[in-house]
Amino acid sequence: MNRSFFVGGLLAATVALSSGCSVRNYKPTGGAETARLTLVRGATFLGGRSLQVYSGYRDARCSAGPGNGRLAALLTYATTRKTATVEAGRRLYVAAGLHDYSVAAPSPDSSYRPGLTIRRGTCINVVSFVPQPRRDYEILQDETPTVGCGLRVTELGAGAPPSDLTIENANDCPDEAVQ
Repeated sequence: MNRSFFVGGLLAATVALSSGCSVRNYKPTGGAETARLTLVRGATFLGGRSLQVYSGYRDARCSAGPGNGRLAALLTYATTRKTATVEAGRRLYVAAGLHDYSVAAPSPDSSYRPGLTIRRGTCINVVSFVPQPRRDYEILQDETPTVGCGLRVTELGAGAPPSDLTIENANDCPDEAVQ
């Protein structure tokens, strides 16, 4: 009973977090040189009840348009890393959002009802950089009670952030950019 309720809760959270907007996936321009991103699930302190979304855009306002959109979605502990291919040589705006949820089973004394509680956007970040052709990058959004919310980008060959990495204002992007 508890296992099926938990699985049902995961499914309901996924549907609820992605409802209201059609998910567009990021696509590099055909024929362009590419770079590879490894997108890592970071916020594990939430007890596994979260959806982490990474999206790629071509402007600081995270405008919808051809090729812009989701790079990866990592739900709970089922997925800890995903890779995405992006266009190299052109500024990429990476928007990252963390959404947590909780699932409540019915209480024995009926003092509360079963249900799903979702908090969207508990951690939102936007950074930009110009991925270089044939290079690999790791992107990790993390949220901890002591440090707060942050987004790190590392060029794997160099072991350091890209020299042109810029922290953007996440408020310039609509909520849908990270859902």
